[in-house]
Amino acid sequence: MELKLVMPDIEYWESYKESYFEMGHENQVKGMHWDGHSSPESYFQDALDMRQGRELDGLVPATNFWIIVEEEYVGRISIRHELNEWLKNYGGHIGYEIKTSARCKGYATGALKLALRYCLEKLKLTEVLITCDDQNIPSWKVIEKNGGILQEKKKDQNGRLSRYYWINLQG
Repeated sequence: MELKLVMPDIEYWESYKESYFEMGHENQVKGMHWDGHSSPESYFQDALDMRQGRELDGLVPATNFWIIVEEEYVGRISIRHELNEWLKNYGGHIGYEIKTSARCKGYATGALKLALRYCLEKLKLTEVLITCDDQNIPSWKVIEKNGGILQEKKKDQNGRLSRYYWINLQG
């Protein structure tokens, strides 16, 4: 299995569009989620702006990768370059989603491993915070397989119990 992280790209656009209805669309974030009707070029520009810290509209710089397996889109992973107060409490450095038909195949584990390498090598981060819903057992298994140490459980802004993991990238 060849798994890679790529910036949103026209080469994988059709595969991405075919996956649109398998992905969540709540809490849409610029450069991470396509709105379903704007041009691919507009979406790609938003992703590039986010990565380069331009036109953030109150967000932090973030690199939004597509997860590609065997030349097909299977999900996305977003890496925030820094944490603001909201992200410290609710979001963390990394968020990811695998399309429904591609779940339970190890793609999230592999993608997170590559994302952590990116955090260390490109962003020079020494540790990252990742949060997930306490009921999302597959997600916390992915995080723990990648070295996540559970620091605490607490309710997020919606009253949902969340797990807060730190991963040391220097170890």
